[in-house]
Amino acid sequence: MAPRAQFTGSVQNCLRCSIRRDVCLAAWSRHFQTSAARKIEVSIDAPSSAPEVPPPRRPLDPNTVATPKLERRLVRTTGQQPIGSRRRRAALRISKNIPFEQLPYQCFQEARKLLLADREEKLKQIEEEQRRIAKAQSIPAEQHGGEYIKKGRVLRMQKYLEKLKILADINDPVVKKRFEDGFGDLNRPIYRFLADQQWRKQRRLILMQRVNQMHVVPDVVPYVDPTAEVKVAFGRRNIQPGDFVDSRTSEIPPRLNVQLFERGERFVSVVVMDPDVPNLETDGFDSRCHFVAVNVLISPVSPLVSLSALSGQAHILRPWLPPHAQKGSPYHRLAILVYEQKDGRGLEADEIEKLTTRYKEQFSLRSFTQNFQNQPIGVHLFRTVWDDSMAGVMQRAGIEGANIELKRKKAEKLPYKKKDAIASDLHPRAETFPASDDVQRLFDSQLSKNAAVFFPNSPQFGNLTDRWSAFTDGNLAVVIEPASTEDIVVAVKLANRFGLPFLAVNGGHGTTSSLNTIKRGVSINLRALNHVQVSQDGQSALIGGGANTHEVINTLAASGKVTATTNGGCTGHVGPALGGGFGRYRGFFGLVLDNIIDMTVVLADGTITHVSSTSNPDLYWAMKGAGQNFGIVAEANFKIYDPPTSSWFYAELTFADAEHLIDPLFEAMNQLNSNGPQPKELGSVYPIYAINPQYSKTDPIILLQFSYAGTPEQAQPWLDLFTNLRPTAMFKRDSLLSTEIQTAASQDIDSPVCAHGSTWRLFPLGLKTYNATANRAVFNLYKQFIGEHPEFSGSVVQFENYASGGMRAIDAASTAYAHRDDDILVDPDGVLAPNLRSFAPVYAPSKASDAIASDFANKARQIWHAGDTPGRHVTAYLNYANGDESLEALYGYETWRLGRLRGLKKQYDPYNRFRFFNPIRRSHEYYGPS
Repeated sequence: MAPRAQFTGSVQNCLRCSIRRDVCLAAWSRHFQTSAARKIEVSIDAPSSAPEVPPPRRPLDPNTVATPKLERRLVRTTGQQPIGSRRRRAALRISKNIPFEQLPYQCFQEARKLLLADREEKLKQIEEEQRRIAKAQSIPAEQHGGEYIKKGRVLRMQKYLEKLKILADINDPVVKKRFEDGFGDLNRPIYRFLADQQWRKQRRLILMQRVNQMHVVPDVVPYVDPTAEVKVAFGRRNIQPGDFVDSRTSEIPPRLNVQLFERGERFVSVVVMDPDVPNLETDGFDSRCHFVAVNVLISPVSPLVSLSALSGQAHILRPWLPPHAQKGSPYHRLAILVYEQKDGRGLEADEIEKLTTRYKEQFSLRSFTQNFQNQPIGVHLFRTVWDDSMAGVMQRAGIEGANIELKRKKAEKLPYKKKDAIASDLHPRAETFPASDDVQRLFDSQLSKNAAVFFPNSPQFGNLTDRWSAFTDGNLAVVIEPASTEDIVVAVKLANRFGLPFLAVNGGHGTTSSLNTIKRGVSINLRALNHVQVSQDGQSALIGGGANTHEVINTLAASGKVTATTNGGCTGHVGPALGGGFGRYRGFFGLVLDNIIDMTVVLADGTITHVSSTSNPDLYWAMKGAGQNFGIVAEANFKIYDPPTSSWFYAELTFADAEHLIDPLFEAMNQLNSNGPQPKELGSVYPIYAINPQYSKTDPIILLQFSYAGTPEQAQPWLDLFTNLRPTAMFKRDSLLSTEIQTAASQDIDSPVCAHGSTWRLFPLGLKTYNATANRAVFNLYKQFIGEHPEFSGSVVQFENYASGGMRAIDAASTAYAHRDDDILVDPDGVLAPNLRSFAPVYAPSKASDAIASDFANKARQIWHAGDTPGRHVTAYLNYANGDESLEALYGYETWRLGRLRGLKKQYDPYNRFRFFNPIRRSHEYYGPS
């Protein structure tokens, strides 16, 4: 057999060829083929009689191994991992020790020229920004508008400087190479940024998956959004989130690696909690603290924390308690939480002593969290379960109970008859719904003579079921107009009898998507119960569940009185009060709900209940902030007051050149709160992004509405903050009565904003302060949105800013209203942010338009939240909710608050009959016996 022809030519080096040079021939001779290359055989002229001795293998270099086989051999023989990508290692292998940045490839070098030019431009911007920061720091605080404004401005400039530093290096291949090789200096912003991105792409996702799957949220903490990576190691073993750790291993405290991605040193506290401690008395579980340490100093380049050997100023409040689980108990979760101390500073000796005294006997994670006024910046978890070594560990630690074995008790099932008998008094009986004529006779026989019933074939049915927003029309089978509290009872009991859902309605202004879940429902329209009766002593007014704001303001004004109301004249008064109630008098009297004295409530089973601070106080607490979940308010007594001012001043400013005024305008908005709470007389300031065809059909304007309780002269210093920006147009009215301010602001009952027929939707988000960068991004997004979808030109982006002093005077725990501590611009014990942002799309009813509006609004909310204080919760005003918000965002992140609401829901509405307005329970769920 003739020998195969030998190839004696040379093969040029190429980056694509990551194997031996002699094998490159195969790739060269087989262009565009996908099948495996045939091994090249090299003939031998004369076989040797002596056996060949294979040449010694060259040592493998982790920088140049370029085939999977060599990579595996490198790991197997040396334990080292290849450095960088395979493509890069192949390039280095065939480039004869040329430095990476000097590789002789034309495209590579041309690309580097462009990147270097871009970097030079960024370096110039960095120098300019550094000069601006130095200049801003040298200017006295008074010229900035106060120390708070100066600090905020400098901080924003410093953040922008950090961003420029990152952009200058982000595309540099040498930087990326050093990072891949593990030589990145975390003192530099670019390497912190790359490390953060690498963590977030995989390891953080796995961590949050385990945290949520194992219910660390909400069993341990109500919310966690980690910004630092926490690694845990016991001895030589690295622990992945959720790993089981045997008792002997966890007997010794672990080592932590808390990697920060922001510059600078800071003091943190470390807490280890076990939420799975069996409580035999309550047949439930308690939490146990296993470790607490404060004043632990870390930085991006010094992340190591050994819990067994803390040094420096670190102080251990509670020493390491070995994780343990009694025999027979389920596994225990051990959550490791890292809290940043307030302002990142260390605690003084007297503060540590107070904490030691407070937590000497019992540790409360809730109070500890409130003490630092923050959520964890890092989290990790592992699990433990009874094993053969557990008894010895417990004995050495002096822990009792090692000889106790827990056994599960099987719950006895109730026979169906017994179960039905227990629930017979509560469960709505689903009888067959009779024909409309029979229902008419049935209602007529039980309702009062002034009450009315309407069906879909009634001429009035369309008007009675028409809502402010076509998005929430619902599906209704009958409308009942009660004339008394007793009529409401009849409506509820008959709806329960026939298994029909029911919904109490006044103004019909709710826009939450949960209103669309009612099917073949009964609408209990309360408009006939619109009485407003001032008491003889002039201290309170009895207001019916059907009265609207216009009726309340005008009736009280006739008696020389006012009360806290919302701003919209067509909205109901009692309904919004159950979810909060914002208005111009908030600085004087607080929220509308803060003025409720007592209520007459019809519960889910048709019972009439008097609710006040002394009668059913738990229900009174729940109704003030989550009332739509518990009952129908037939009427309520509200506090009323003498007017705090004899007149109102109103101004409306239009800024047509809006794009260039965003930064100074929102800096001016921040100055309203720069030296303390916004003055109570400054009732409301509304910046609004809108389209005004008078100026442009595509470029938004900013419309600013300004309301002040006082004279024009008193209002002028605050108005000057905005008139100094030279508005395009300005409209003023002064000497307005309390009954006229709504008309001046186009918010009265006859104004266009009260018109029905369009699709109105709200997407609220509560924030701490105005971030001009985020607001500019939303402005550009809004402009782009209107350009692409001109049918949405009636939509607006609005910023509601109210005085908050009156609301701050109310204890946050005294009502179910959740967001009194959102605004911490000035006072850490502050209340709901005066900066409530929402997108209000207005458009013709259309399912396709609904999806477009939601997409835009959610992008805007993400921008706003990203520009807010890091680690801050997403919060949403209940009355404006869109329906896609979490329960915590609506009702608060405190575990006790939601727990209390759920317990009261179980007590007062076990069948979840009130479930159509942002419900606490989001399905038709049964709480009764099983």
